[in-house]
Amino acid sequence: MPEGDTIHRAARQLNLALGGREIGLAEAPNPRSPLHRRAAELQGRTLEHAEARGKHLLVHFSGGVVLHTHLGMNGKVFVVADGRRPYGKPWWTLASGRSIAAQTGAKLLRLTSETRARNDPALIQLGPDPLLPGFDVAETAVRMRRLGAGREIGAVVLDQGAIAGIGNAIRCEALFRARISPFRPVDDLSEAELELVVAENEAVMRESMAKGRRPRAMYRARRCPNCGGEVSSRGQGDDNRTAYWCPGCQS
Repeated sequence: MPEGDTIHRAARQLNLALGGREIGLAEAPNPRSPLHRRAAELQGRTLEHAEARGKHLLVHFSGGVVLHTHLGMNGKVFVVADGRRPYGKPWWTLASGRSIAAQTGAKLLRLTSETRARNDPALIQLGPDPLLPGFDVAETAVRMRRLGAGREIGAVVLDQGAIAGIGNAIRCEALFRARISPFRPVDDLSEAELELVVAENEAVMRESMAKGRRPRAMYRARRCPNCGGEVSSRGQGDDNRTAYWCPGCQS
């Protein structure tokens, strides 16, 4: 499922394939797409750059136009350089020469202006993104402690206002590496433990970016890769996302 690493990877691919190029084709053939009647506004514009902020993808075009999307649980972005058109009816398609990008599905999809994107409350309220320059582990740990008072660490890691871009798979892997149960109260964690949680989330995301695939030792596992014990799982937080953890290794 799309998490922050997925969005950063999509932004990187878009920049490599279409960055600095004039868009020769812009369409949104799927009638469910919010851009179905507006995609043509991007034709003839230059794709200046794409960026990720947490789980949000922002694609900037000449003339101060921004394509803002959040893939949600099932959305996908495809980027190819061999002229292959996407199957079906994407929610948007952009092409320049043989470089083609397309998206299917979305939680959010809109065209907006640079000014409105810059002042969007959903973006302003995001916590620090581990994959953006200037990410500070200690400062993020302080923010998580403040926002996590009275809450469990596994729920706080998924709070995009505390730390941006972390989804269920990344949090399960990071908490396993930190040897901390997702159900530990934030108030009970030491400063060192909380900083370790933040650092491991950053490490998992950076490893995913470097290798092109997300580490997956704990998420949906049946046996602990460390001790061989049975992995436990149950819902957590307001969204009841399933947490996976090893009771023997994570305390």
